[in-house]
Amino acid sequence: MPDTNTVGASDGDRVYRAIKARAIAFAFNPGEPIRLNPLADSLGVSTTPIRAALNMLVAEGLVRREPQKGFIAMGLSEERFRGMYSLNQLLLEAALTARPPERKRVDTIMPVVTDIASKFEDDTSLSAKEFASLTGELFLQIAELSGNTHMVEAVERINDSLNFVRVLECRKPGAISRELLTICELLLTESFDETARALAAYHRRRQTVTHGLLATLNQ
Repeated sequence: MPDTNTVGASDGDRVYRAIKARAIAFAFNPGEPIRLNPLADSLGVSTTPIRAALNMLVAEGLVRREPQKGFIAMGLSEERFRGMYSLNQLLLEAALTARPPERKRVDTIMPVVTDIASKFEDDTSLSAKEFASLTGELFLQIAELSGNTHMVEAVERINDSLNFVRVLECRKPGAISRELLTICELLLTESFDETARALAAYHRRRQTVTHGLLATLNQ
C-alpha cells in the first residue's frame, strides 16, 4: 500500500522525506543495494523521483552510490558513528569558543534551550524518538551561536546520521538526561567554556558506549 501523502507537499518532497525517514532509521538492509522499483510501488510514484531523492541523500551522507551497484544503504559502522560523534563535538566546541557568541544569537536560543531543559527534567514522559530529537535540537541551538550556516547544516546532517544510535541509547535515558540537562543549565548561565567541557565529556561517553549499542542488535 502506498504511503500516505504529506498534505501540501509535492511528490518530490514527499518521496524525499519518506525515503530519508527510512534511511535515518536504518530501515533498509544495511550495506545492501536499495531497490528502486519496490520503493516506487510503495510510494505510488515512478522511479524518477525515487532516484532524485536518493541522489540527494547521497549528498547528505545518508546513502552511498557505487559503480555497477547503484544506491547502497549505509551500514551500521561503529567507526562511522564514532567519527560523527567526534565531528559533532568539534563543531559544537567551535560554536561556543571560537569567539564570544553575539548577544542577539544568545537571546534567540535561550527560550528554546529553556524549553528543552524542562523536557529533559521530566524524561519519563519522553519516548526514545522524542528524546533523540530533543538532543539533536539542543545541538542545533548551540550551532546557531556560531552564526555560520554551514556549521548549522553540518550539525543538522550529523543529527540525521546519529539519530539511530541516539534512539537506541535513549530507550533508557537516565544518566544521559542528566548530562544533557547539565549542558542546558550551563548554556542558560552563559558559561560557554564550561558548556564546551561538558559537551566534550558527553561525546567521549557516547563513543565509549557505541560498541555495546551496536552489539545488542546482533544478539
